[in-house]
Amino acid sequence: MTADNKKFWTEDIIAAAILAASGGTTLLLTKLRAIAVEQHLPVLHLLVQWWPLLLILGGVVLLFINQGARDRNAAQINSRSYTEKSHGFRN
Repeated sequence: MTADNKKFWTEDIIAAAILAASGGTTLLLTKLRAIAVEQHLPVLHLLVQWWPLLLILGGVVLLFINQGARDRNAAQINSRSYTEKSHGFRN
């Protein structure tokens, strides 16, 4: 009987964390939206309204920046090892 309770305990904690995070996010967005409308800040209102898309776009930009840096680093390592093999250079 106790084994069954332990099995669901982890899932309950994860579900509670998800519910708390979504509730907190909803509360924060509601407050920010009210501030944006009250203060007549159209930029803040747009950010509050489109934050999921901005978050996804930011992640994609970071992914491509990281991939480009990784490709440049790999090209430098390959060219260095080729030069060492062809000319007999060693550190």
